Amino acid sequence: MTAAERAAVLDERLRQGYETFDGFILSERERAQNESNAAGSSNPGGQSGGSAGDSGGGAAAQPQTLEEASSLPPGVIASSRPAGAPPAPNQTFPPPEDIPGGRDDDVVARQLREAAMSEPDPELREALWEEYRNYTGIGDQQ
Repeated sequence: MTAAERAAVLDERLRQGYETFDGFILSERERAQNESNAAGSSNPGGQSGGSAGDSGGGAAAQPQTLEEASSLPPGVIASSRPAGAPPAPNQTFPPPEDIPGGRDDDVVARQLREAAMSEPDPELREALWEEYRNYTGIGDQQ
């Protein structure tokens, strides 16, 4: 067996190892997300706990009932964050239609995908998706 053939065999083993590891990471991430979703849905009112000394300062500004929400002036939308505050850190945006599911993404492609999906700035998000396309070769297939 030549050195190039040995290198090819080792490269294939490494690729398979990455696929196995990536699959494990994806399944663990999905499991953690499901647990988080289940824990979040079990808290009444959507509140995620808080300290006993918490006066509910942020929650007091939010309508908790339909009557409270209907008493808002027309055109006012109740928001859980103050005006000018950055979006929630776990807010995600769907990928563009030309982006595949990402099942076969390697670590770098997955990081680019996650960064693009969580980027609130539309211009920067599109730049990240363009980098993802370039990295994965999606743009070359057209």
